[in-house]
Amino acid sequence: MSRLNLAYTKWGLTMNIDETEYLVTNSDDKFDIFITDNAKLRQVEWFKYLGARIIRKGLDKTRIEQGRKIIGALNGIWWDKNIRPNTKVQIGRALVETVVTYGCEISTLKAEQKRALNALEMDYLRRSARVSKLDRVRNVEIRAKMDATQTIVDRVEQRGLKWFGHLLRMEHQRWPYRIYSWSPPGKRKRGRPRRSWNEAIRRAMEDRNLEEEDVLDRNRWRLGVGMRR
Repeated sequence: MSRLNLAYTKWGLTMNIDETEYLVTNSDDKFDIFITDNAKLRQVEWFKYLGARIIRKGLDKTRIEQGRKIIGALNGIWWDKNIRPNTKVQIGRALVETVVTYGCEISTLKAEQKRALNALEMDYLRRSARVSKLDRVRNVEIRAKMDATQTIVDRVEQRGLKWFGHLLRMEHQRWPYRIYSWSPPGKRKRGRPRRSWNEAIRRAMEDRNLEEEDVLDRNRWRLGVGMRR
């Protein structure tokens, strides 16, 4: 950061220390970043960028809460018996899922996040099927009734695979590919490593019998992305 500040100075620019923050992701480490001997940047737990809330670790519960609010606001639509089930599903995916899964193609979902997403989806599907939790109807039966056997997590995986295919087909000098291919220097910390985005993509590919060379065949990749074993 001090080098960046120096480069700014050469061009007559000044870094606003009070409005400059930094976020450390996927790590519990805390360290100080100084611009000058007396100017230290503030470390934050989350940061909002282009409408997306980037957090240090764990589940961004604000997205889930936003989704729940939308479901509640549309409660009259879900329970309306005059609206076709397929229409309700389309409304849910357009108005609810787009909020909670924004930017998900580059995210690595943990088990907790998958459960939260599936629970959110089942909330509006259950209401749309006009079934109360007290009725004790299984989720699989509700999905069958609503013709929504594919889960929200499946669709998140599909978006990740589509982006992965686009990433591997792009020119290698482009920044997204360069960042994907980059390996951080130094040794990793002791203990079990965190599951990476690449590992999640490989698992999704395995579930769909996809190989990396299939990326070059756009039709094969597009069809394979939508299929699971």
